[in-house]
Amino acid sequence: MIIEDEQEIKDRVREFTGRKIYGPVKIITDTTDYMRISGGMVLRIADNDYFITSDAREGRFGIDDQPKFWVKYACDLSGGARKVIKLVFFEDFSYREGAFLIKANRSPEKEAHCLEVVRGDPRFMQGFSVRDPAGNLVRILDHIEGKSLYVTISEIRMDHKQYFYKLFPGIMNKVIDAIEALKSLEKHGEQHGDVRNDHILIHKKDGLFKWIDFDYKVSYEDYDIWSCGNIIAYVTAKRIISFQEVLNHPERFPDCQTCKLTADDALLFYKYRVANLKKLYPYIPESLNRILMNFSQGTYMFYEEYDDLISDLREAMEDLPG
Repeated sequence: MIIEDEQEIKDRVREFTGRKIYGPVKIITDTTDYMRISGGMVLRIADNDYFITSDAREGRFGIDDQPKFWVKYACDLSGGARKVIKLVFFEDFSYREGAFLIKANRSPEKEAHCLEVVRGDPRFMQGFSVRDPAGNLVRILDHIEGKSLYVTISEIRMDHKQYFYKLFPGIMNKVIDAIEALKSLEKHGEQHGDVRNDHILIHKKDGLFKWIDFDYKVSYEDYDIWSCGNIIAYVTAKRIISFQEVLNHPERFPDCQTCKLTADDALLFYKYRVANLKKLYPYIPESLNRILMNFSQGTYMFYEEYDDLISDLREAMEDLPG
C-alpha cells in the first residue's frame, strides 16, 4: 500500500516502530546507491511503502558485528510486519577450501529464483523479488525471529558429555531435516551456495530450522553437501575445536591425553579444525565419527549424494545411547 499523505506515514512509523520522523519524509524509489539509503527513510517499491530502520549487521565466529550496507531492516507500513530488504550488491571472488579453489559470485537473480522455488516451504526464508524503476532486483524477505544455530549452540552451558547425551540427538535430528531441505533445493536445479552454521536460523516460536541467504553461486555443484560436514562437526563437538586448543589445553580433553592428532584428522575445508572427534570424546559412536571422517583431510570417500549422507546420519542416530 502506498501512503500518499505524509502525516499518515509519520503516524504509521510511530505506531509500528515507536520512532518519530522529524521534517519531510524522504522517499526512495531507486536503490542503485544503497550506501545512501539509511534508517529513517521510506523505500517505495512494489506498490508499497517500507520504513527503513537500520542496516543489517552480521557477526560470526567471534568477530564483531559487521555492517551489510546492502541489506536493510525495515517495517512494512501497510501493517507493521518486520522485513529484511536485500538490495543489489555484486561480488566476485575466489578462495581456497582445503585443496579446492572455489570461485563464487553474489547473484540477486539466483536468490530470486530460489525464493520462487522454496515458496511455502517453512525450512527456508520466505519472500519475493521485484525490480525498482532503475531495474535493480530487490528481494523483500519476511523477518525470522530467532537466533542462528551457531549462536544457539554456543550459548549452551553444560559440559560436552551432558550436551551429547541430553541435547545433541534432538538438535542433530533437526540438522538432518535441514540437510533434506538442501536436497529439495537441488532437485529444482539450485544450490544454497553458502551453507554455514549461522545461515540456519531457529525460529523462536516453533523451533523450526530455516535456511537464509542463498545469493551465492559457487563453482562446485557439490559445494553444499561438502559444507554440511562443517555443520555436523560443529553440532557434534558443541563448538569449533582447533588443533591449537587441543595442544594448548589438554586438560579440556582428558580422554585424549594419550592420543595423537594427525593432519588426516582435520576437516577438509578447515585444516585447523578437528574432524576426528572420537579421539577427543570416545563416547561418540563409531558410525557418527565415520561420517565426520568422510569430511576430513584423510578421506577417500566423498559424499556425492544427499541420500547417502542422510541415510548414514539416520543410522548413526540409532547408535546413540537411548
